[in-house]
This record gives sequence, C-alpha cells and structure tokens, in this order.
Amino acid sequence: MLSKQALGNTLWGLAEILYSKVEDYKTYILSLLFFKRISDNYHWETQNEIKAFKEEFGREPNAKQLKTIKVKKHTFIIPEGCFWQDVKDAPPKKKNEILANAVQSIAEANANILPQGIINAVNWNAPAPDGKGGKRLSPDLLISLINYMDAVKLDNDNVSVDVLGDSYEYLIKKFADENKGGKVAAQFYTPQEVVDIIVRYIKPEKGSKVYDPYCGSGGFLINSAKFVKETDPTANSKNPVQIFGQEVVWNTWAIANINLVLHGFEGKIAQGDTIRNPKFLDENNEIEKFKYIFANFPFSQENWWGNGRPKKNKKGQTVYKKDGSPQMEYPSKEDFSDPFNRFDYGLPPYSNGDFTFIQHIIASLEEDSGRAGVVCPQGVLFRGQPEKTEEEDGQNRKADDEHLIRRGFIEGKRDLNNNIIENKNIIEAIIVLPANLFYGTPIPAAILFFNMNKPEEKKDKILMVYAAREGWYKEESNLSILLPHDILRILVQLEAWGDIEVAKQVIPRHEERLHKMIEEKLLFTLGEIDLDYEEEETLYRETIESLKNENLKKSEMNTLTKRLERLEKILKKKADRKKEAEENSEKERVEIERVKTELINMFSDPEERKRYYSIADIEEIEENEFNLNIPRYVDTFEPEEEIDLEQAVNEFEQMHHLEIQKEKGLTKILNLISDE
Repeated sequence: MLSKQALGNTLWGLAEILYSKVEDYKTYILSLLFFKRISDNYHWETQNEIKAFKEEFGREPNAKQLKTIKVKKHTFIIPEGCFWQDVKDAPPKKKNEILANAVQSIAEANANILPQGIINAVNWNAPAPDGKGGKRLSPDLLISLINYMDAVKLDNDNVSVDVLGDSYEYLIKKFADENKGGKVAAQFYTPQEVVDIIVRYIKPEKGSKVYDPYCGSGGFLINSAKFVKETDPTANSKNPVQIFGQEVVWNTWAIANINLVLHGFEGKIAQGDTIRNPKFLDENNEIEKFKYIFANFPFSQENWWGNGRPKKNKKGQTVYKKDGSPQMEYPSKEDFSDPFNRFDYGLPPYSNGDFTFIQHIIASLEEDSGRAGVVCPQGVLFRGQPEKTEEEDGQNRKADDEHLIRRGFIEGKRDLNNNIIENKNIIEAIIVLPANLFYGTPIPAAILFFNMNKPEEKKDKILMVYAAREGWYKEESNLSILLPHDILRILVQLEAWGDIEVAKQVIPRHEERLHKMIEEKLLFTLGEIDLDYEEEETLYRETIESLKNENLKKSEMNTLTKRLERLEKILKKKADRKKEAEENSEKERVEIERVKTELINMFSDPEERKRYYSIADIEEIEENEFNLNIPRYVDTFEPEEEIDLEQAVNEFEQMHHLEIQKEKGLTKILNLISDE
C-alpha cells in the first residue's frame, strides 16, 4: 500500500505542475484528487461486492444481481462515461470538455449526499479570458496532470482512508506554507499544534454534536472525530461525532467537504456568511445548539454586518486610511436588530467583528453543557475602556461596548437597566500564545475556553496560562512553531488547573502520545528523504554494476568513476539529512523529559508558578476592571541573566590593567618620536 510520504509527495508533484499556471491551483488539485479517488474506489467496491457475493452464494452473480451491485453498492454513483479512464482516453482537444462533463454529471447524480460545487468546484472547460477560443487550463497542461496522477491507484487496496486523509492534510499544510505570509493561508489552515491543544482540552465525546462556524478546510472538525476514534474504541468509524461546519469562501468550503470524505467521515458543512446568513437553525428559526464548538474566526473583521459606507470629504471624495483602504462610516446602533438574537452581552462595534463572532459561538452552545475553544486576537482580553466618573478621575466617560461585553462573559448578562439577570461566569481558561503563530497575521493570539456549566470549584475563577515566554516555542522566519514539549507544557497546565497530583496523572498520558508523534514524524521525514534521493540511489547501484564489466573501455571507466564520485557526494548529503532528522528527534525526546521535570518543580514552587499561570478569582478580575491582559495576573517579566559579581570584578581589573599597560607602551613610543 502507498505510504503517507509517497502519496504526499505525489500530490505535491501536482502542485509543482500547476503552480503559477492558474489561480487558486490548490482547488484544481484537490478536485482532481477527489475525482480520481472515487473513480478508482468505484471499481474496487464493485470487485469487492462480487467477491463477497461469491463467498456467500458460491457462484457468480447473474446479470440482474451484477447490475444491483453496480448501482446500489457504492458510496458514490458514477454515470457511464464519467470515469477516470474515460477522461484519460479522451482525445486531447476534447479532454477539458469530457472532464468538466464528468464531474458535473457525478455532482448531479450524487446531489443527495454531495452538494453542488464540491467535485465540480473547478470548471475544467472554462475559456481563457483573452477570448481567443483557448482554455483557461490548456489541454497540454491537463494531459500532464492526468498522466501524472494516473500512475497512482487510490482505491482501498492501495491506500487506506487514514493515509489518504493524512496525505490530504499534508497537502493543505504545504499550500499554507507556500503562502504563509499572506492572508489566503489563514482562511483555510489553523496550525495543527493549536488544533491539538484545543481538541484535547475540550475532549468531545462519542456521538456528540461538534461545530465550527468558520471551519476553513475543516481541521478542527476532522481532528475532533479522530480524537474520539482514538480515545473511544466503541465509536462509529464514519460518525464518531456529529459534524457541522460553515465556511464563507466557496473554494475553501469545497476543500473542507473533500477533506471530510477523504477521511471517511460524514457530516454537514454549509456555505455562507456565518454572521449574516447562519445555516444551522432549529425548527423555530433560532440558532441551533451544539455541545462542542471549535473556531478560529477572521481576526478583527471590519464592517461585519456590511452596513458601512466609505467616508467622504467635503468634496465628495473617498477618505482613505494609511493602508489604502477606505475609512468607513456606520449607521446608529439604535436601529440595529439581529434576527437571531445573538448579542445578549451587547452589540459590538461595526468596525471590529471579534466580539460578534464570539457571541455567535456562545449563542450556539448548549445552555447547560456547551463548551468551546476559540482562537482570537489578544486584544479581546483588554480592548475597551470601563466607565469613569468625575469623582474617580475627573472624567465623565461611558464604558465602551467591548468592555461591557467582556464584563458580561465574566459576571453575567445584564438587562437594559444594567441589573445582572444571570450571574454566570462562562470563561473557563485563557492561553496567551506566541506572536506569529498563525499564517498571514503577526497579531498576537490567545485561546479562550468557554464553559456553560463550569464545575463548582471553577465557577468564580479563570485559569490564565502564559505560553508566550521566550524559549517556549521555536522561532523561524516569519513564523513561530509549538514543538511537542511546548504542547506538553500547555496541556498539563490546562488539565491540572493548579493541582500537582492531577499533573502527575496527566503527564504520562501526553508523554506517551507525544513520543509516538515524534517517532511518526521521524519516520515520515526519513521516508521523504528516501523519496528525494530515490533516483540517485538507483543510478548509484546501476553504476556499480556497470563498473563490474571487464570489457569497459578506459574512457567509459573514467566516465562511470566520475559519476560514482558525484553520486557518493549526493548520497552523503542524504545520510547527513537523515542524521540531522534523527538528532532532532532525539533532542525533542530529551526536551520532553526536561519539561516533565520542569512542570513538577513548577507546581511545587509557589514563586515559580507565578511565571506560568494564574487562577484568578472574580474579585481580582473586578479589581482590574475586567481587564484580562495576562501581565496583570501572571509574571511575564523576562528575568535578566544573573551576573557573577566576583568574576565581573576580576574581569574588569584585568581589562583595566591591560589598558594601563597599553597606555604606558603608547607613551613610550610617543616619547621616542619626540626625542628624534
């Protein structure tokens, strides 16, 4: 069967063929992959059903029974003339048209289980924009893609669902890496390490409803299903959880649906703007409720309701901001009404959607049991000013909307007369993350965990974990990365909630899993390296065999010897890369052991704990005017390096003595010159 490395590299080869040839090349690749998968597996399903029939009845199926197998025993219906082979065999000038018709026909034949716009997300027969009768994707380029992909069989005999799904995620990450400095990557990809932390703290259960209102490529949803399969062997393999998601970008929505299918999971991912057009409503046209919600919403989105208009100056000209975008003007909030009643904590400013998205999530949680893990900009923790009176500081200022909303999350909802009507703190924990952790934005982020039914001992408290300290993440160019031992540090603090005995129980579980993750990554990396040098390995062996030929001419011998020397240098690089990968894995294993000790020591030392986390009670938070900025609760100060004073004095005296000697030497030289 195909390995993850082999399939992942093959799929990335498609990207290299298409890169810079068409816009949004990832959608072309993922749509073609989906078509190839269901076409290959259709034939496998047919043969598998025939084999099962023969084993049960001891004979071949008759024509009627064979027709039933072909029509009813498949995950997807593929009409005649719409298989991969039909496209491959099509004449070059007709290939675009036949592929476009095939995917469209498959979409229509499976409309009950496959929404329009997934397999047919790309119009393979679209005309070139120059109007000269050509194709946007040239037939020659399509032939290259078909021939390249044809070499790989994607049925269940050759690639498992797990390998196919993991390879698909590998490809999505590669797409994100290619565009990590731009906003496109952020639209569809959340770093796996962040997903892992959130899902493992929330711990979705078998059969529960999980929801991501801004699902991108579906990472949170896929990983919640994989988590349940991993932790509960009784879970249904296709429906370990009930999956629901919504995504506004059409192509990203298609990618998420394909991701779901290729992982072998079932679910519903809707397309549309979650704020203006939420798709998951109950029979009363109210927001549907979910047990678990995971989200990484678009940070600080301006004009989230679409009611802003560009500001004009006195001459009627648009006024622009420094970044070139127009300044916006918004109508009064007094006339605003949300049809879905999601803003119980207050209406956010039209110019920033952070609290809009968060309140949609809270409104979507089951009222007595819902839990959510939400990635958001750190500004959510402290933006907005509290009310000030002249008696306090000479000012007369109303509280900002964002301050009031955050206060409501902590102490409960209020009525129009500012009276608390539901005394309920729904924020359970906060993690402050390193900067540059997310693709496409340098904005420092945090994770907010909401719980609509906090345990009694946590009701009036919030756990605040500081994970942005220097050295607690890996810094690369334009991007920060959480390594396995960094994940261990965060998860243990989250799950222990300040209890060292709980920490001692949690550590071994995560330690085992993270060691396994390191080993899997090493094997994957070594496999990738092997694939990178496969051609050189083959040529090396062939060259050695050729050198054994006693009838070689001297010139041929010299040529082969030079080739062998060149290949040996190349393969030395391969060996060096493998050694480096193995050394990095060993370093990470050692780091996990170090962090284990670090955590136990930290939980045992009250002074050291202050540098890691705080469990703040409502009284302390109220004293800080409901500002949740972590430095108010956790010691984020980076201690300066300790200096050995005795050593410093000795070094200073030595330098001073050396300076005196040099000064004496210089004086002597100057005196000699003046005597002459």
